[in-house]
Amino acid sequence: MMLCNARRRNIQVACRILSFLTSVFVVAHNFYSQSALIDVSNNTSTSITATYKNRNANVSSFSNIDEYMELTTPKADWTLVHYDPFLMGGFRNQHMRFVAFVNKAAEHNITQILLPSLRWGDVTNPGKSAPHELLFDVVYWNKRAEEFGLPRLVRYEADILEQNIGGGGNEIIIPCFNTTSSMYSGLDEKKWRSKDINLRKHRIWDYLGEPSLYAHCKQSFGVIHSPNNTFAGPMTYLMPHGGTILSGRLWWEYDAMQGHRLKADAISGKYPDHLPLEKAIYKLLIPSLPIRNAIQKSLDDAIGTSTIKPTVLALHPRIEYEMMSHMCSRFMQSNLTKIFELIGTLPRFDLLFLAVSRAQVDGEPPVEIQDNNNLLRVATENRILLNQMRTYGVWGTEEHKGIPVLESGISTAAKIEFPVMGQSNHDGSEFETAESLGVTELVASLVNFFTALKADTFVGVRGSTYSQDVFSVRYYQHQDSGGGENNFVVGPFGMRQHLGPAEPLPCK
Repeated sequence: MMLCNARRRNIQVACRILSFLTSVFVVAHNFYSQSALIDVSNNTSTSITATYKNRNANVSSFSNIDEYMELTTPKADWTLVHYDPFLMGGFRNQHMRFVAFVNKAAEHNITQILLPSLRWGDVTNPGKSAPHELLFDVVYWNKRAEEFGLPRLVRYEADILEQNIGGGGNEIIIPCFNTTSSMYSGLDEKKWRSKDINLRKHRIWDYLGEPSLYAHCKQSFGVIHSPNNTFAGPMTYLMPHGGTILSGRLWWEYDAMQGHRLKADAISGKYPDHLPLEKAIYKLLIPSLPIRNAIQKSLDDAIGTSTIKPTVLALHPRIEYEMMSHMCSRFMQSNLTKIFELIGTLPRFDLLFLAVSRAQVDGEPPVEIQDNNNLLRVATENRILLNQMRTYGVWGTEEHKGIPVLESGISTAAKIEFPVMGQSNHDGSEFETAESLGVTELVASLVNFFTALKADTFVGVRGSTYSQDVFSVRYYQHQDSGGGENNFVVGPFGMRQHLGPAEPLPCK
């Protein structure tokens, strides 16, 4: 570790990243052992013996650091960079934008994406975000990326990705990426990650290449495909892409990827499958080890020590205040009492996993709800029913214990400890939390989503990107394993079984 004592900033940053990844690098274990969609059995380069009782359960040990360095070291080749300060929207809206971003790389035969440029935002905490490698297993992705035709996620190394052409070898390298702020081309982190800025009102592309020192950083995809392209002076392999202003370019690029899926089959009623690239992302984008451990522990604690496998039903009712007054609410059933009347027609289950935002159900209703007598009445009834179920279980009373309820999101997210990214944490003994990072709701959304994938039965709603992605991923899981997805959708029409992948989002 003598190298890490050097004072050069780029070396120190690389060492900080290396320390973090040393503490979380691990084979994806049997979190998905019952899912044919995500098969991690062939990833045998490392092992983990940690237990949930050990605070260091999120710390792994491995002997082959060369393998990791090889997997994430960039080549001197075009590399796609996400120039927005972070992905916009809720978790699954961000996922849609991520899919579009990866697809852009594939369209231009770009085989690398700059990992530190990928950050996921917390929609409830403006300006706060988390790095991609904190939330997802980068090693698992990179080990199978080529197999599925996806770009690798690579670290930033200026001596590989930046050049200055046309002199005697003593040219100064102008870096187009700031490793301190993880932002592109001279962009001001203080401005663009401020909690007070509305990114939907700005076109960040217009600010690239400023000041003039970074003019060469603002380049378009035509540079890649120009057969007679020559460079003189500063040159970068980094290719910027992103999109703010209103819904953003990435949103509409994702929407275009659904163009072949607009009509359901007249006989089966199923919508066509997603593009192979999007299905591949569903396979390879799995949670990081700390999140996987936390999800499994929450389920184990809720299920108990019974030797008989219990049946779990996951419910995403989308009854939060902000959705009750949203244009998509016309596709949904906002009355929780009616939803449970419909669920009562399904076969009995042993545990209900409930994916809701407690702050958006238990908290003070916003003005638009308070000013609407009907919505306020429904919101109040929902809150009362939820509190009864939390106390007595589903359909339970003081005299009769009902089916237990698991609300894993916030409570589980709050307990997750991520190894601190710092050289001082070489032994993995220092941790930070989702709360300290300001991304508790974001991590809770990940917990809820990947927990719902594991349930025996899922009940969701039409018009929610969260529900629709759960429908689709569960369908592809069971399609690969030869089983049935056991998905149901509730709405004003009642409840019906959901067959196949979800339709393109019906409200935009």
